[in-house]
Amino acid sequence: MDIIYNFMFFLLNLIKGVVGGYALAIIALTALIRVVLWPLNTAQTRSMKKMQELQPKIKALQDRYKGDPQKMQEQLMKFYSENKFNPLAGCLPMLVQLPIFIGLYGMLVSPDFLAAAGTERFFFIDNLSHTLYSHAGEPMDQRFSIESKDQFVTAKHVTVVRKSGTVVDYPVRDVKKVLQIEPQPLVPGEPMTISLNPQYLGSEGFSESFVQDIAEASMVVVNESTKELERMTFAPAQASGATAESPNAPSWMLSSTIPTEKGELGIHWGVLYLILIYALVTVLYQKVMQKGAAPMEGPQAQMMKLMPLMFVGFLIFFPIPAGVILYLVVTMLLMFVQTAWVRWIDEREENAKSGKKPPANQVVDVKPEA
Repeated sequence: MDIIYNFMFFLLNLIKGVVGGYALAIIALTALIRVVLWPLNTAQTRSMKKMQELQPKIKALQDRYKGDPQKMQEQLMKFYSENKFNPLAGCLPMLVQLPIFIGLYGMLVSPDFLAAAGTERFFFIDNLSHTLYSHAGEPMDQRFSIESKDQFVTAKHVTVVRKSGTVVDYPVRDVKKVLQIEPQPLVPGEPMTISLNPQYLGSEGFSESFVQDIAEASMVVVNESTKELERMTFAPAQASGATAESPNAPSWMLSSTIPTEKGELGIHWGVLYLILIYALVTVLYQKVMQKGAAPMEGPQAQMMKLMPLMFVGFLIFFPIPAGVILYLVVTMLLMFVQTAWVRWIDEREENAKSGKKPPANQVVDVKPEA
């Protein structure tokens, strides 16, 4: 998954260099992915349409043989074969796409992306790192707005300055375990000491020589609860005097102390507008998917009706950054457009075959009455 993550981040930065901003780059990258996956998505759309058309007959078979599961399975397999329908055909394209979308999503919520694009404004979105509501303060102001139970993660890379003056970038093997936060629980308004564990840095890992050769290290630290980010500089604990402030930190750890303040909960209206747009496009997508299909009944119908509410609830109650919601809105909008287009093309071909409509360029000869 890291390969997909790194490739997506590289591609996003490449597109950003052309379009001039990360918000536009998210839109362009999402559109590019949808174009590349167009054949798979089209196959999935047609499979779902076929499933809707056959659903009444499938339900009739299930009701008829509900007392004999083995017979029901045999009849369903025979029915699928006669109608040249594979019930897994709609799932396979989704499974192929899943790693791509997981990698893209992981990149958009990562500290690396938030550090690069978090302060960017786009139309009514004040900040691509904003969640719907949070107690986040201003990013990159060298002060965290916190609550007592906040959790912190780091970017996937740390910049290390060796005592010789050489600057080296190292990967972080575990973005959560690499940090040690004190005090616990946190006290808003009191300084917070963050210690960096070198054994999770780079391929070398922890060794006395590795630590002794470090003059300082810098990296982005993100409040996982609010997506607020700050760039922090860490120094060896003994040299910086952080051992006294953080007595539980081993002497070989790198430490930094940062002021904090009590976070005030606020709503970011631009994110709410994005969520409402997403809900609207989702409803439109469902309508175009169900167009011409037999009405669904039972638990499946209820699930289809509740699905938009479930997704909107997820976006409301979980701290999802605006950049991710923008990606979801564009994805859903393009799914709606593609589905409407495929349905229109298929209906046009079906009508032409059945003779319901004359071809667009056909000239109809009408004889005048005598």
